[in-house]
Amino acid sequence: MPRHRLKNFSDLAFIQSIDKPRHLAPLVAAHKDFFERQKIDVTRLTNDDSCDRKLLAAFTQPAEDIPPELLEVLYVLDDLADEDGHDRLIHEAERQGIDLNGSGHESNPADFALSLHRTHPELVRICHEKTLHQKIKNYEEYQSRDNRRLNLKTAKAQRAALEAEMAPWFESKNRSRACEVYVYEEKEELKFQITHGRPYRTEGSINKTLQRTRVAYRPQQHDSVVYDTRTGILKINAPTSTEKNLYREAFGKILFGDLNFFPSGQLYTLAPLRKGKVAIATVDGVESVRLSEVWIQLDDSQRFLQISKAHDLIQALTQHGKPNLEEGQLVRASFMLKYSSGGRARKLELRPPNVAIYDRDRDGEAAEEFLMVNGFLKRRHGDES
Repeated sequence: MPRHRLKNFSDLAFIQSIDKPRHLAPLVAAHKDFFERQKIDVTRLTNDDSCDRKLLAAFTQPAEDIPPELLEVLYVLDDLADEDGHDRLIHEAERQGIDLNGSGHESNPADFALSLHRTHPELVRICHEKTLHQKIKNYEEYQSRDNRRLNLKTAKAQRAALEAEMAPWFESKNRSRACEVYVYEEKEELKFQITHGRPYRTEGSINKTLQRTRVAYRPQQHDSVVYDTRTGILKINAPTSTEKNLYREAFGKILFGDLNFFPSGQLYTLAPLRKGKVAIATVDGVESVRLSEVWIQLDDSQRFLQISKAHDLIQALTQHGKPNLEEGQLVRASFMLKYSSGGRARKLELRPPNVAIYDRDRDGEAAEEFLMVNGFLKRRHGDES
């Protein structure tokens, strides 16, 4: 059954941030029957962990298709319920001369967007139509050591073991022992959301009487690990290299019995660019492609780095003989891909050995096929270009 690609509403931290009795309950009231089938009473939503997780399951693993009217509203709010959306809503209200009567002064971005949808639905609709920006997470990727594959049943069964494996590490790094793993399936990917504590933080704040004070707290961190069941590639998004390494080793040890099941060697290569135009081919889902940027590191005492940019670098190479893709080390390259799904050409950036940056929600399948066909994505760890 297809899952719906909601970003914020499939994020536990986002659901936790919503005042559900005040703002979410009115939004979903008309769809009481749907939520009852998910064992959720929308007339008694609460701000506790149990309710948060039931809502997360409903939005990420619906037992049936979400009602179209509800899905449309969720997609609209999904794009506007963050800090960037908060600012866009205020800007649009100012542009239209709409007085929000101080709305949002003490509301987080999620509550602000939900409340405006109830009081100013046309404002929210117009602001959403102007939203073009898509957030893209930067994942580091690791190929599996062999052809064994993971399925959702096994992943769920090992969830507690993953938590027990990682909790001591977080505690030893002053992040507290808290560690929670949530996993769900979307197409050919298993998506893990890891919630843990961050180092203690103190910030200056201003209270209601406009007095300056100091707040101390331990923030939550929500990291993302994605496992591709087709290729065996593990994709990790986390703020530090040590946390990325923790996930790489813990997932290999617990899910495959091998601490180094996802080796840290090279997954992406730019070597095919040395073949010139022959190396860049289109695939199903990609109408056209051009090389727009390349970084060349020369191995000399000055560590000279040459950055070349053009509308089409292959054409520039043909006309001017520059840049010279045969010299130095190719350390970064960007392509502009025009997808069959429509819209402007979108950027795909490679940073060997294991970083690829592109919109996985919108372009994932076509982009990965492009990388494989052109030899930029190694099919097995240890292959040579």
